[in-house]
Amino acid sequence: MVTESNKRIKTKRIIQEAMVDLLHRESFDEISTVQLAKEAGISRSSFYTHYRDKYDMIERYQQEFFHKVEYIFDKQQDDKHQAVTEVFDFLTKEPLFAVLLTENGTKEIQSFLRHKLQVLLVDSLQGRYGHRSLTEIERDYSSVYLTNAFFGVCQMWVARGQKESPQQMADFLLKMLE
Repeated sequence: MVTESNKRIKTKRIIQEAMVDLLHRESFDEISTVQLAKEAGISRSSFYTHYRDKYDMIERYQQEFFHKVEYIFDKQQDDKHQAVTEVFDFLTKEPLFAVLLTENGTKEIQSFLRHKLQVLLVDSLQGRYGHRSLTEIERDYSSVYLTNAFFGVCQMWVARGQKESPQQMADFLLKMLE
């Protein structure tokens, strides 16, 4: 297995940090590769040594992110509180992931996380509404409703500067399911 040199890893990290800074100011679609290289303080050719374009960069990051989040949800499938806590913890450690969830981010990461949350919430809905008889379509609408509510809370938490701890956010979100 080929491992990347420290210099390559450092340059990629600098590019990711530049993307975070740019995404705080404008949407992903408005950011150019030239802007990204300039913000990172590297030449365009240096950027192209690592990525074909900004889409390639984000695609690679998203694939790595998807695997990490899949692992969290698989590992914690029986412990929703721990799964949600770990996702919020991940958001605090991965500023690019966090900013990609904002309005300026990419739809792919947002759709992926919404889907994962929806899968996680389906079981909770059964417990929450088990005493009521919901039709299958009502359960579907309920899971979409709660997923979007959870996702909106995640976006607001990131936008407000992640002031509450991952534990506090998990406690709050799961309290909503009670």
